[in-house]
Amino acid sequence: MDISREGIYNLLLDLVKIPSVSPGKGETLIAEFIHDTLRDLPYFQKHTDNLYYIPIPNDPFSRKNVFAMVEAEPKTNRTIILTGHIDVVDTKEARSLEEVAFDPEEYTKRIKELDLPEEAAKDLESGKYLFGRGVMDMKAGIAIQMALLAEYSQNPKNIPINIAFLAVVDEENNSAGMRTAITHLAKLQNQGLEFVACINSEGVIPKYPGDTNRYIDIGTIGKIMPFFYCVGRESHVGQYYAGLNANLLTSAVNMILEGNPEWAEKWRGEVYPPPASLKQKDLREIYSVTLPARAMVYFNHLTVTSTPAEILEKSKEVATQAFEKAINHLEQSANEFSKKANTSVPIPWKTKIITWQELLIEVSKTFEGELDNYIKEFINNLPDELDERDKSLATVGELIRLYPDKNPMIVVGFLPPYYPHKTNKREIESEKKMLAAVEEIIKEAKDEFGEILAISEHFASISDLSYLGFQGEKDELVPLALNTPGWGIIYDIPLDDLLLLDIPVVNLGPMGKDAHKFVERLELDYSLDVVPKLLKSLIQKLS
Repeated sequence: MDISREGIYNLLLDLVKIPSVSPGKGETLIAEFIHDTLRDLPYFQKHTDNLYYIPIPNDPFSRKNVFAMVEAEPKTNRTIILTGHIDVVDTKEARSLEEVAFDPEEYTKRIKELDLPEEAAKDLESGKYLFGRGVMDMKAGIAIQMALLAEYSQNPKNIPINIAFLAVVDEENNSAGMRTAITHLAKLQNQGLEFVACINSEGVIPKYPGDTNRYIDIGTIGKIMPFFYCVGRESHVGQYYAGLNANLLTSAVNMILEGNPEWAEKWRGEVYPPPASLKQKDLREIYSVTLPARAMVYFNHLTVTSTPAEILEKSKEVATQAFEKAINHLEQSANEFSKKANTSVPIPWKTKIITWQELLIEVSKTFEGELDNYIKEFINNLPDELDERDKSLATVGELIRLYPDKNPMIVVGFLPPYYPHKTNKREIESEKKMLAAVEEIIKEAKDEFGEILAISEHFASISDLSYLGFQGEKDELVPLALNTPGWGIIYDIPLDDLLLLDIPVVNLGPMGKDAHKFVERLELDYSLDVVPKLLKSLIQKLS
């Protein structure tokens, strides 16, 4: 394993051949391969305590992160973290070549058997791209980082700063790997390490068709998922106005929040997409001619400035507007129906909005026994095939069943996962130093390699760099935990440890196209010849 093009390329092939689809046992296999490959280096044979696993607690696949560190000589506490994820998405879209997609050279030879998009076909014909699952997202980045670590390990006296390497699992799913690593990094920081920066080498993709820029991301976008659990009133469809269709409430929420440009966040001229509904359905399991009494909708919202506390308040406003919109709709409908039927049709419903935290408090007032234990047992008895979001929503449904107030309402809260944004605000010295180093790298790329790089304020595809700190106060973060059903059982983040971290982040990675698609591909020359040199230079400048 070395930093040459051939060395990185061969390591990349070895990494891709391990089908580390998340979540699954393949992630464990690739972690063991990375650990064993690094263990063969003379440095780690001598410094065995500097290479180890970070197990994911209670993981059904026994997955684990890999942590390694080359310590500078003479000793220093200053440390740069190289990080990346070692899992991939599945290859079902490759159809007949599903299994071959983990053998990049063979896949590149045979992918023309599939019906390729025009741009992918041109890239294949050029001979400048390698196709395969994970080649750019993000095993090329992992291979580059491992090769750099190996080079640094040969002579620690030549490096002025410690170089840590953190390979994490589950980024493509719920980021269990990096959420686990938060506590470990906080522990190392408490023991005296000073984290100067964390460098990710996630594959970079064009921002728009025809975009020829290379990008360095100096932040990473955040993601939060507000939910709206709508409770109506059941009624036979023959007595329509005696009930309140929960689907009407969710539809009203969707009309207000879906694609709402007022929610779209902005930073230094870059505007990010508005909220999008990821799932909307009524919660009835069988056919019935009764109006659905329960329905839910949840959204993906991308953040670069907003905190969970702010999003919770905005979600309550949306729920209020939606409830009022639904009532107004019914009142107009009832008015017209009354004229047509020559009879009075009253609409008795009143707007009621409650957060998950408030619902818990209300139920606890009348619940006989220990409510926390009851909820834990309820969650533990839910079917294993339910994902984290469905389990959280099932927990809401159970609490509503226990809630004495049976009037229509909308319950507001959050669902997993949550990714805090990391924004370079140019306010503190470490942020300014990161920006200056990146600007020097951009100049170096142009002068030495003829490559045009540009600063991107945020890595827009969501990354584990989110968990290198929270930009806000504790009381702006805690509402996330208080309003996520099943927090600590279904899903959690070590918030106290997260608040201890404030590590500047940057993403400098290889170039490719179509991550997660069957035509995922890596641009070979830039990725294998230029990126390793730029990454090494960036480390030097940040040291």
